[in-house]
Amino acid sequence: MERELWQGRGEGARGDVRAQGVRGGPGDGPGGPVGPLIVTEDPVLLDDLLRLCAAAGARPLVLAALPERRGEWEAAPLVLVGDDAAARTERAPRRPGVLLVGRDQGEPAVWQWAVRIGAEHVLRLPDAEAWLVDRIADVVEGAGRSARTVGVVGGRGGAGASTLACALAVTAAAGGSRTVLVDADPTGDPTGSRTASVRTYPLFALAAAL
Repeated sequence: MERELWQGRGEGARGDVRAQGVRGGPGDGPGGPVGPLIVTEDPVLLDDLLRLCAAAGARPLVLAALPERRGEWEAAPLVLVGDDAAARTERAPRRPGVLLVGRDQGEPAVWQWAVRIGAEHVLRLPDAEAWLVDRIADVVEGAGRSARTVGVVGGRGGAGASTLACALAVTAAAGGSRTVLVDADPTGDPTGSRTASVRTYPLFALAAAL
């Protein structure tokens, strides 16, 4: 597969700050890389973040500072700001999905910068690598369709809430819908038996089918 490079364009961007991607890989889009926006000049941190993006199948755009193109900051599905670049992103518009990433988060200044740039999380590598790969993968794969959720609440014990919930789940599963039945009552289960399982009751197995 042909390998491409997107060179960062930004205030003070250096020529060696680049994002790597693979043509035809997961998450490719017609407009270029599909993945997080990475803002850092730390070469060690950048190598780590590119490795995690590769593990998640993402093609990031890497900049040394705020993007010069209007809307690039806001349009990125996820923004990973290196702790070395926090000061350079302070005047960026507030938006969700900003993560402050570094290797030494024990300094109080790191948390102060997280507040100033509106970061949702402060991540320390390598401890948070697994969590970050999952978060990046969510960006590449996109959010799934929202599921219809039906809650059944009985006014008192024995009102038939569990029976109705089971009937709804069995009917939905029998109709071809991907269905899961959840009993939120910590004192009981839909079968009335503390030791019952979906293997014992085929109808409940059908209702719990994913």
